[in-house]
Amino acid sequence: MMLTLTGRLQTLGVVSGANILGLTFCGFIAAGLSYAPHVSAHFIPDEGVGTQVDAAVVATWRSASVVDQYEFWQIPGTLMGGDAYPVTSGLSVDEVTVKAARRVDANTFVKLGLGVHQSGSQSGDEHQSVAVEHASLGFICCETKGLGVGEIAAEFVAEIGVLSAAFTPELLSHRSTASFSEPSLIADVFFGRHFHDQGARVWLHETAGWSAGAEIWQGKAFPATEGDDGGAWDVFARYQFDRDKLNMTLGGWWYTADAQSRADHRYGGGHQHTPVAPPGESASQFPDIRYTGDVVLLGVDASMAYQWTAAASMGVQLSWAQLTMDGALHDSGGREAALEADQYAVWVQPYLKWQQHNLAVRVERLVADNRLSGASAATLGESAGALNVSGHTPQRASLAWTYQWRPQTAFRTEWIQDETLEDAQSRFTLGVIWHGSLLSGGHSHGGY
Repeated sequence: MMLTLTGRLQTLGVVSGANILGLTFCGFIAAGLSYAPHVSAHFIPDEGVGTQVDAAVVATWRSASVVDQYEFWQIPGTLMGGDAYPVTSGLSVDEVTVKAARRVDANTFVKLGLGVHQSGSQSGDEHQSVAVEHASLGFICCETKGLGVGEIAAEFVAEIGVLSAAFTPELLSHRSTASFSEPSLIADVFFGRHFHDQGARVWLHETAGWSAGAEIWQGKAFPATEGDDGGAWDVFARYQFDRDKLNMTLGGWWYTADAQSRADHRYGGGHQHTPVAPPGESASQFPDIRYTGDVVLLGVDASMAYQWTAAASMGVQLSWAQLTMDGALHDSGGREAALEADQYAVWVQPYLKWQQHNLAVRVERLVADNRLSGASAATLGESAGALNVSGHTPQRASLAWTYQWRPQTAFRTEWIQDETLEDAQSRFTLGVIWHGSLLSGGHSHGGY
């Protein structure tokens, strides 16, 4: 099974069918038993250390915009949404976050996370909004310590409230802690960049190297919708391994969602940011095409790092996700087209750290196989972006160098060769990152 998936990744061919998805998932979980990796999990505040508050600010200057002014960002062959807005030229504040956590007692903790994200079109109507990304009450049960030989410590955790997803590190990565200032194609295309939803989570937390759990969601986060016919849920499992200078991680997850008349709220769906061009220029008019149907996602996250000296390390990270859709595209005029889609995206990121320097390379690729049928298939498919007539395969290569100038301040520069759209583009960035503790309560934490 491992050889089968490795061969598919090498050829970057499309994996199709629910049976293959399930078998691949099981294969990766089984492989975790054989060479035990390490994966960072959601932060749980320690007992007796007081309130902990962290903050982060990221500002980046970019040499070019992904799309021209008064145009929409739509990667060919995909249905996008959420908060996946295109990066623009000039200076922008990519991230402002404040996170607080406190262990109330031995079995209870609370967490709160606020974030400021920029959104809108390139036509001057951009705005920033403060969002509650995480506000939860958590419970710890059956924690055991001081066990004898052969016994396994168990820690079961339950959380309820507004949660950040735990099923993949892809959705836990902030621009202040990631190697790159731009989210991956997996995050942007499959999850709309940010995933925060009302829900509940139960999981076996970092027990004998394992984390496993399940989450159920109201459906506010893309690609789901809320309501009687909406919602989402997921299951995940990970294994961690540390030995001498070697650190390895491996995890797999399964996410399924229901969508009822799902809109691309970036530009349509009732609170759109449709550009209005000045006299003498033209603006693209966004076609509000909706999707109703099922969405299933399967993913694998892995990493390996080797610390050969106290000041130097190297490693590689990989993320792979497969998306299937079975539903229909439709518009306000009553037109409808059946849609079956098989899409996958993958990125590989080797990196090298030496003293205050971090050099990383990321290569990404997205393949979409969409099948539309019905009298309005051509019209709706082209308007929604699902009909990729030219057969273009979106891909992107990025190179980033980060210099940790002070313990809480870093500078980052990047070069991006972007071929996600048919017209290739090269751009570079200069940015500054501040990430630190406002109130440590004993020690700082880096995320949820």
